[in-house]
Amino acid sequence: MMSKFRLVLPYIFLFLLTALALDLANPFFDKPARDGGFFLYAGSQIVDGKIPYKDFWDSKGPGIFYVNALGLFLGGGSRWGVWLLEFVCIFGMLSLLYYTLSKRWGMGAALFGTALAGFGLRAVLGYGNYTEEFALLFNAAGLAIFLSMVDVERNYWKYIWVGALFGLSFTFRANNIGGFFAVLGAVFLFYVFKRHYVEALRIILAALAGFALPLILWTLYFAILGSAGEMIYASILFNFSYSAAKDREWLDMFGGFGRYGMDWYGWFALAAWFILVLRFLLSFVQRKVMVFEVFLLVWFPIEIALSNLSGRNFTHYYISWALALAVYSAYVFAEFWQVTFKVSAMEGWSDGLGAVISVALIVMLFVIAPSVWARYVQALGTGGEYIDPVSAYIRDNSQPEDRLLTWYPEMGVNFMAGRSSPVKYVYYPLFLEGSLTKEIEDHYFDDLTSTPPELILDCSRSVDAIPSLDPATREEQYSIAGLKKKMYIQPKMDEVFEFVAQNYQLENTIDACLIFRRRAD
Repeated sequence: MMSKFRLVLPYIFLFLLTALALDLANPFFDKPARDGGFFLYAGSQIVDGKIPYKDFWDSKGPGIFYVNALGLFLGGGSRWGVWLLEFVCIFGMLSLLYYTLSKRWGMGAALFGTALAGFGLRAVLGYGNYTEEFALLFNAAGLAIFLSMVDVERNYWKYIWVGALFGLSFTFRANNIGGFFAVLGAVFLFYVFKRHYVEALRIILAALAGFALPLILWTLYFAILGSAGEMIYASILFNFSYSAAKDREWLDMFGGFGRYGMDWYGWFALAAWFILVLRFLLSFVQRKVMVFEVFLLVWFPIEIALSNLSGRNFTHYYISWALALAVYSAYVFAEFWQVTFKVSAMEGWSDGLGAVISVALIVMLFVIAPSVWARYVQALGTGGEYIDPVSAYIRDNSQPEDRLLTWYPEMGVNFMAGRSSPVKYVYYPLFLEGSLTKEIEDHYFDDLTSTPPELILDCSRSVDAIPSLDPATREEQYSIAGLKKKMYIQPKMDEVFEFVAQNYQLENTIDACLIFRRRAD
């Protein structure tokens, strides 16, 4: 009985570490971030029978929309249902990593790697509900299968599963598959270097076949709904124009190591990668290179590149680094243990020592973040979820059937107020030059004028990324030196301004957001 309890202690630590990482996502205290708010809105629309890409549009894969729909269904419309799925995905990721790393390098390395991954994840997760976040579980499962067989067998069915799991990750966001590219690259380099060309081809084809399976199933599903073409364009093709729409410098590739990245956790992973490079060179000279070493050699550089393809430094782009941080940290721990104690990390850690360290880590979590646990106790004791003043005003001063347009799209307000948007392309005018087509802009204006909303929420001053709908506020923005040049200015915006001026009047201002109501006919 005691031995089983000792084995459970690391998972108790990981459970609490997951709760710590999701602190800011606690629905009782905070409203969702912009992206998370839109995904909640999308999920609610699906629950109401709407079709992604046909009734509402975004450039993300369908996975994130349907996960939010599932969470809202399980939670009876509450954000807590989505939070629960976030918890399951992160805890599942950490548990898979711990199990896999402990099998390869021992309990100490596994605890060290997963602990750093959890703390690093907390640094970039923010308010949660991101595409990269849910994909962590699928990526971890794919990596776990790959690492379980990488040095001992070539099981084509397992490679199909590896591909399928990364394929699922791809349907959340295309940039999520750095690990899959690393698997393919490692297999190709390792077997081609050994002149085993046929074997390399077989493994790569098996992995690609698995990868294609979720994409084919999603395409068939949307074909039945009549929007397969729109799904493919939005989630795949559009992102090429989005990535190419901004000039980038080579230094942009290192954004994850700056103020918007993983802080020192990213630097630690990079240092571990350099140590791996030295180890790889030694193995190469000794002609003892393993496919796993090739995988580690190419993986982190690929993750760095994919996280910075767009040239934009959004913190959540680096959520995917959590997996690499865990593996590279565990690798360095095992190497350090071997060099220091002249015994492998697998042999140097007993279950008893692992239990003691797990208890110490659990105590540490309560010591370093007492306010987090107090917040959870309050949330669980009181129940419910937070609604911000703007959303509350919209909800209390309109009818459920009324539509709400958000200018500078804060779709979380639509979700929390329970009001649908009148437009399909809710992110207009936040389109970079080269990514906005005339068809999208015309469709937006047609939706706005043919189904005019009862209320318009203008939060443009919160960021000053777009001009306000209010003429006086707009002039105030333009008077700030250099601000207009940095704004998203679209060709048809003057027509939008004119339509709003003719049909709407300013009703209220809350938290710097202007609320317009449609004039009575």
